[in-house]
Amino acid sequence: MPEFEHKGLRLFFQDRGAGTPVLLIHGLFMDHTMFDPQVEALAGNYRLITPDLRGHGRSEHHFQERTLWDLMEDQIALLDALGIERAVWGGASVAGPISLRAALRHPDRVTGLILISTQAGPEHPERLPGYEAFAETVASQGWTDDSLGALAMMYFGKSASPELRGRWIQRWRAQPVVDVREIMHSLTRRESLLELLNDVRLPALVAYGEEDGVALRLEEVESMVRGLPRVVEFVRIPAAGHSPTIEQPEAITGAVSKFLGALSV
Repeated sequence: MPEFEHKGLRLFFQDRGAGTPVLLIHGLFMDHTMFDPQVEALAGNYRLITPDLRGHGRSEHHFQERTLWDLMEDQIALLDALGIERAVWGGASVAGPISLRAALRHPDRVTGLILISTQAGPEHPERLPGYEAFAETVASQGWTDDSLGALAMMYFGKSASPELRGRWIQRWRAQPVVDVREIMHSLTRRESLLELLNDVRLPALVAYGEEDGVALRLEEVESMVRGLPRVVEFVRIPAAGHSPTIEQPEAITGAVSKFLGALSV
């Protein structure tokens, strides 16, 4: 099983393909498999690196608080372990602010940004109390049908199949809850990067599922798009919620392939 160690933690990753390195980071409570369709389609032309964040998938859980800066530095350590100097960074949801932090702190390690279902601001004040209450409930009661249903509603649009929802509900139910509070705090207690976006002078692809809205509002994405100096394309994906990589994989794969192709010209 491919693992590396950083800050005393065992962290899992998948490394497939050859060519330009592309680091794709999953959203909270998801795992690296949310990029399986893109890995399968693109590994013939690119090197796809898909880690599991701390406390997710096959990576180790721990009780300490962690920030998005910490999660970003984990990925720098992963690239170091693989001998990769620069990569395209991105992924879904929380991957956006993680990748933007890399672009700000380590601009020499980032060649471009793939920003799917994400934004650059702080957590919306209307969502924040509900998210932290959700984490408290799961931490104290474990996964319940209600909490799993709420997570599925956050991640998937109305067009998602019952099979897709059920597959991820099963996966979440099997995950430990020992650090659910700390996982959630890394998201809800992040600071805004909106005022710093003009410093991120890297080509960026932005994608948003049109059935999102529970986890992310279109106007939040548009604020990020306005702030970034080099958005190459802003793609809106029909019939997809907060997880278009698995809800509409062909649309996302096509947009990512086009973006990566333009970077290599």
